[in-house]
Amino acid sequence: MKNVLLIYPHNFLERNMGTNNRVYKIAEFLKENNCSIDLFACKNFVSTTFDSFSLYNQEGIIDNLYLYDFYETRIFSKKLKTRRTILERIFNVKETIDLDDWVTPKFKEQFKYILNNKYDYIVMFYLYTGELLNNINDKSRKIYFMEDFLSVGHYVSNYSNEVGGPLNSELKRLGYFDDIICISYDEKVFFEKLMTDKSFYFLPHLVNREEKDLDLKNDVDILFLGYDNKYNIEGVNWFLECVLPNLNSEINIYIVGKVTEHVKKHYTNVIKIDFAKDLHSLYSRTKIAICPLLNGTGMKVKVVEAMSYGIPVVCTSRGVDGFPDKFKNGCLVSDDPVQFAELINKLLEDSIFYNSTSDNIRSYFGDILSIERNSSVLVDIFDLK
Repeated sequence: MKNVLLIYPHNFLERNMGTNNRVYKIAEFLKENNCSIDLFACKNFVSTTFDSFSLYNQEGIIDNLYLYDFYETRIFSKKLKTRRTILERIFNVKETIDLDDWVTPKFKEQFKYILNNKYDYIVMFYLYTGELLNNINDKSRKIYFMEDFLSVGHYVSNYSNEVGGPLNSELKRLGYFDDIICISYDEKVFFEKLMTDKSFYFLPHLVNREEKDLDLKNDVDILFLGYDNKYNIEGVNWFLECVLPNLNSEINIYIVGKVTEHVKKHYTNVIKIDFAKDLHSLYSRTKIAICPLLNGTGMKVKVVEAMSYGIPVVCTSRGVDGFPDKFKNGCLVSDDPVQFAELINKLLEDSIFYNSTSDNIRSYFGDILSIERNSSVLVDIFDLK
């Protein structure tokens, strides 16, 4: 049995956003292949709770849970920021802009204590915790799952006014790992050119090919799934303000997830659902999935999940980020709101076009994105043969 430590701040068993689903699928695969899994997560962290963890963990995916109090990081970061501001004013010298660092002395102390369990693999999903591995004398294999291009994401989101400093931080922290697994093919290609001494792998979101429940009515014309991050909020409001006026008036639109909290206006044909427990039923009812994101990095889990059902996807260019092929992947892509609407209208009016698009989606998913095609990456890295 392999002993694995996952370092991930959220309670991913809640499965209430794309990254949580991603981590869940990876943990589920490892568990099914006889791995013992401990989770080192954060209490008092944004948009997550561990109050009912035992209920979420009824499948027994996590063997031991360790919680760091993220309140310590907030206090530590605030003190550090104050100190930097004072030094800048006194010496008129600005410090280098780095990627956010969540690691505090208490965080590191707790991590060292947990390492007494002797893990075969330490797995991390955010480089914000990467400094935990700095100067750690531990023989376990370190694996990083790259879900986002963090330095670029910070710049696009206006969290940083430069890419260089955060990118240098990103490269430094990536250097702590033995294997780097990228959900985005684009990011794999970029980073492996800069770090030729590291092993990079492409691993899309792990999803089985799914079949719709034909007993359910196909009554959801358009589906958008989204957590309340900045990119989803921006994207759904662009869709409602710029695309919706060009759609046939009888079309209904389901917006599902915490992003609904940021849809303030009332639309007669828009149904808002803050949480859907049964995604299989929802996808079974769906005719078209959309991904109208204007910004962001990494592969979009919501797109891959829809594709696993053969559901036609209409998206912006950001919707096919991470795919090895940007043009022949089955998705219908447009950044123009009028054309975006025209693609949706045509899918719902032209059954031949709809079925052809669905077939292309299924074909690309099976050839490139399916779990059957990609699970060997985990088998090889975690030595699960």
